[in-house]
Amino acid sequence: MTTRDKSPPSSPTPKTRASSHQLPPIALLIYPITLLIGSLYSSISPTARAPNHAHPAPLAPSLATDINLSSPPESPVNYFARKDNIFNVYFVKIGWLWLTLAFASLLISQPTYRQTATSSRRIAQACLRYALATTAWYLMTQWFFGPPVIDRSFVVTGGGCERIVGGVAGAAQAATGAGEVAALESVVTAAACKAIGGKWAGGHDVSGHVFMLVVVTGVLGAEGVGVAGSFLGRALGLGSSATDEADGKEKDGNAEKGRVWALRFVLAVAGLGWWMLFMTAIWFHTWLEKWSGLMIALGTLYGIYFLPRKVPAWRDVVGMPGV
Repeated sequence: MTTRDKSPPSSPTPKTRASSHQLPPIALLIYPITLLIGSLYSSISPTARAPNHAHPAPLAPSLATDINLSSPPESPVNYFARKDNIFNVYFVKIGWLWLTLAFASLLISQPTYRQTATSSRRIAQACLRYALATTAWYLMTQWFFGPPVIDRSFVVTGGGCERIVGGVAGAAQAATGAGEVAALESVVTAAACKAIGGKWAGGHDVSGHVFMLVVVTGVLGAEGVGVAGSFLGRALGLGSSATDEADGKEKDGNAEKGRVWALRFVLAVAGLGWWMLFMTAIWFHTWLEKWSGLMIALGTLYGIYFLPRKVPAWRDVVGMPGV
């Protein structure tokens, strides 16, 4: 009986190995699907469409205008429709801090960034990807040579700071002096308008919450899949020698637990971020405001995580998670 020689398994190419460690582009469909379902629910649900406060709503309600009402809603129709809900105050409002902590946990715990000959370069490239995402967030929501991009676009599209006129003393308060009108018109940021008791209204309010939450979850998703993909890669025989060398040294039980808990922490932050994105889609902003925030966020993610797959020169600069 003849014995057939088994051919040795073919070695994975760098392209195959890299693709096995990356977030698939189709995964980004979760964002438009989430906004679509949330927006449809807010349009057809009697609960979501019911007015939750006694103040007259502007023609184009937005998150920025809603937070500047003279008094809080008397009876919110849903806990997540309240600006002071615990998840909004301690998670969304400081969302970039949570991203930073989760991102740092990956760099500290994962062998992809430790104990390999290329660890220094991988860490530098990961930090550059984080810096690019942070720069985009900062320019959009915090500062862009003065007011951030979101506030600038709001003013350019006809928005501004308006005086809140109360229902009882409306006639008296409407007689605003020329000096006060000029002061209101000089306010060019939503934060400054809120600080003086005004209402940020009248323009196109790109959803900063949608932008931030999509970028946070997208960054953590891409980075988390990149480092976790090495586990699947080794199971399929696609692991790289550098990764295998690192994993061979990473047998300590405590280190392995830290590695797993870091990935769980990343998953928890990304999961809560997705949930708050869904709540934003239901309770805040118009369709156009939500989708414009989404498009800008997807453009940011594309430039950092998907463009390097097609442009080798850019990939050499920013790298790819897990590669």
